[in-house]
Amino acid sequence: MSTLGTRYSPAGFCFLLTACLIAGGCSSGKNATAASSTRVPQTSDNATPAGPDAKINISYSRPDDFLNSVTVTEYSSAETILTESSKAPSASIIRFDGGVVVWQIGVAKRLLADVPMLGERKSYELTEIMYGKLPPNFVSTIPDSGPPPPLQADHYYVFTVARASGAISYEAVKVNGDGSLEAYAAEPRAGDSFRLCCDLAPDFVVNANAMTAPGNP
Repeated sequence: MSTLGTRYSPAGFCFLLTACLIAGGCSSGKNATAASSTRVPQTSDNATPAGPDAKINISYSRPDDFLNSVTVTEYSSAETILTESSKAPSASIIRFDGGVVVWQIGVAKRLLADVPMLGERKSYELTEIMYGKLPPNFVSTIPDSGPPPPLQADHYYVFTVARASGAISYEAVKVNGDGSLEAYAAEPRAGDSFRLCCDLAPDFVVNANAMTAPGNP
């Protein structure tokens, strides 16, 4: 059973994102996020604190489909443009600011073929990916070497999963200051705006970065 946007505590092992099955993104009014949590690894005093782990769960609705690419875009802030309060459950149009692609991976294409042969596609039909860990048969284009930066507190992330069939799904995630996570099914709108479903937490667009910006009390 799908959940409708959930806030997850820091306790646990990893954050799970279940990608939608429908081509072109998640269906209206449905959130496909599975029960999730975060784990913040212990580090030494001199080491940069690691962010929460994120495990992306991927499903396929078409036979012989396989993963083509995963893109993670980081945003520093967000604002609510519109809340569809007349509908239940309610969705919101959110505009994100400061979008930077922090991780992008894709199928490692061979010299003589743009896509894997039919008999090879099973090895590309991945059902889960850990953020920052490159799976076999894939290459990282952003960054071109080394792992991506850890997920940062008080930042927002949009996970884009593209399949070979053309089906694309989106998930919007907020990393709260206490390490908890909020995740919602997302549908792209104009620019860096997305329709998030459903019933967003009142503090979703509030973060420490905005509260400490010049001009704020």
